[in-house]
Amino acid sequence: MVGLQHDLDHTPVEVEASALISLGPLQHALDQVRSSRRLGRVVALSSASTRFKTHSPDVAERSLIAGLIEIENELSALCAQRGIVLSLLKPTMIYGSSDNQNVHRIARLGSRLRWLPYSGTGMRQPVHADDLAQVVIECLKRGEMAAGSWLLGGGETLNYPDMLRRIAAASGQTPRAVRVPAFLLKPILRLAHAFGRMRDIRPVMIDRQKIDLVVDNQPAREHLGWNPRAFRP
Repeated sequence: MVGLQHDLDHTPVEVEASALISLGPLQHALDQVRSSRRLGRVVALSSASTRFKTHSPDVAERSLIAGLIEIENELSALCAQRGIVLSLLKPTMIYGSSDNQNVHRIARLGSRLRWLPYSGTGMRQPVHADDLAQVVIECLKRGEMAAGSWLLGGGETLNYPDMLRRIAAASGQTPRAVRVPAFLLKPILRLAHAFGRMRDIRPVMIDRQKIDLVVDNQPAREHLGWNPRAFRP
């Protein structure tokens, strides 16, 4: 077996294949489809965030989502034009990988504090990375039956503070989850930013804690055999 290493940020890889599995930035999938002539099958990872963040008050976030939607549309149109079967996978929050920032951020915070602050009780459906890997295989097996755009939520729906507690418990921690109004959490976050801390957390994330970030799994269950596990970080 010959290994191939290539930086897709610069150019598509010069290789012809009948199927493309893209689990990185969706722009890479679009670029690869543009440059390939033998593709008949594409399974690409996008995000359910296009359902939740389109009207975000954060300008940068709104622009990012608008760009992602544009790429989705271009990829769908190009695949349709060339007769390529496209399965576009759009999961909610992904966990289970060693570098997952969502889970690790909460675990790190829980290890430093005796309490975990939150401001909302919106519902969440975390998706395990292994379940995504399995559905990619199912898409390839099912061929044209798997064509389309698929919203994927995890096998358990839980509220935001329960998700915090579950993540802390998985790391052997027992901090209390304490509800703090957003108007108090945001100044604390700005103060942390001023000291160079928690820069990856933006104020809009605090507001989003009160929103339900859930999707309808039923179409994927019926057509892709989607059967995700409960949330076990």
